[in-house]
Amino acid sequence: MAYQSHEIPENFLAKWQDTTNVMADIFDVPAGLIMRVLPSQIEVLVSAHKPGNPYEADEKAKLNTGLYCETVMASRALLHVPNALHDPHWENNPDVALNMVSYLGLPLLWPDDEVFGTICVLDNKTRNFRDKYVELLWEIKKSIESDFKLIEQQERLLASNAELLAAIAQQKSDAAKLQQSNEQLNLALSTLTRMQAELLRSEKNAALGSLVAGVSHELNTPIGNSLMAASTLQFHVEEFAGQMEQGLTRGQMREFVQTVHQGSDILMRSLGQAAKLVGSFKQVAVDQASMSRRSFNLAATVDAILAALAPAIRDSGQQVRSTIAPDIVLDSCPGALGHVLSNLLDNALQHAFVDGASGCISIAAEPDTGQGVVLRVSDDGVGIPQADLGRVFDPFFTTRLGHGGSGLGLHIAYNLVTTALRGSIEVSSAPGLGACFTLTLPQLTLAPGGNAAVDSAA
Repeated sequence: MAYQSHEIPENFLAKWQDTTNVMADIFDVPAGLIMRVLPSQIEVLVSAHKPGNPYEADEKAKLNTGLYCETVMASRALLHVPNALHDPHWENNPDVALNMVSYLGLPLLWPDDEVFGTICVLDNKTRNFRDKYVELLWEIKKSIESDFKLIEQQERLLASNAELLAAIAQQKSDAAKLQQSNEQLNLALSTLTRMQAELLRSEKNAALGSLVAGVSHELNTPIGNSLMAASTLQFHVEEFAGQMEQGLTRGQMREFVQTVHQGSDILMRSLGQAAKLVGSFKQVAVDQASMSRRSFNLAATVDAILAALAPAIRDSGQQVRSTIAPDIVLDSCPGALGHVLSNLLDNALQHAFVDGASGCISIAAEPDTGQGVVLRVSDDGVGIPQADLGRVFDPFFTTRLGHGGSGLGLHIAYNLVTTALRGSIEVSSAPGLGACFTLTLPQLTLAPGGNAAVDSAA
């Protein structure tokens, strides 16, 4: 096994930490790990943050001591140990000494086919992992190995960048060839910039592990609640049918009706939550109905959107204020704009105000110099950490995984603004000072005297 000396960027480590956390939740184990082989040791590179996990990140162990991961790396194959206590082969395994008696792991291979380490889960009880868990671990392995390719490409880009800087310094020392050198360097810089842009797009789309984990985790709770409620109702129906043969009391009938009412309420709420999540996934593709274009009054359209969202705003306890001038008319897609504003408001209501804090969300608009309009949606909430600002529009990025956040709202808004509305959207924020989403939209018309004959509803 060759030692891979590549430096792993912090953004990839953070992504893998999220992946191992969710992986441990889905597999219902205390330990989910990404291991890296060193010259004479093996290192815990990433460890799931779970109660009962005996492994810590950066922890190292000697090789040739009988560890599960040694077998995986040596064989380059899947290893599944339901219970090591039942197999004398593992009696000296240091993992067993930590009470990690069951194991499921796969090798991680660098793009040159050298072993990087392993991805694995461990438990302190007997586990016979079913095929779907094995398939999920394979998908997570593929996602991490795709990240390896991106890391290698980044290293090559950094090397190319260093070479480019050296070439610039050399060409500056030769004044006679300055014109020719500038043309060559501009071409090289253009190529490098294009490669960097392609790499960034590839990194954003290489989120298979996050996709699998996000969908599984979000749908598991409402579907599980629905199954539990349905099975409970089925049991009570069978029990009620048996009691009918013996005669029913008023109390038994009342209890049965109450049970059915509670069960159906749980079913409706759980299935409604699942349907809402599935609907959010469907909106990733731009709604063709939102592409219909016409002239409309911006202030009236925003007022109609706020009226539709009034119950949710009222329940949140927050204030939403619109200060858009009545004479701004857009020739654009009001349906798409409605989706965007709904998602931005929903994002602010979910994330901007925590621990029962109250605040205000403001919507304002003004003409810009390019025959368009600048629309701002801002709040006075907790703000967005600087580390997250560059990721807020990424698909499935959310800070509320498992608490109702699917990570799709802002991604959908970005798609609609840049496609259906043919504009741009940016975000600015500082911790504790709120957040501001700025939309720059084309096709602005000023209605004379505010009385232009246009549609006023979204």
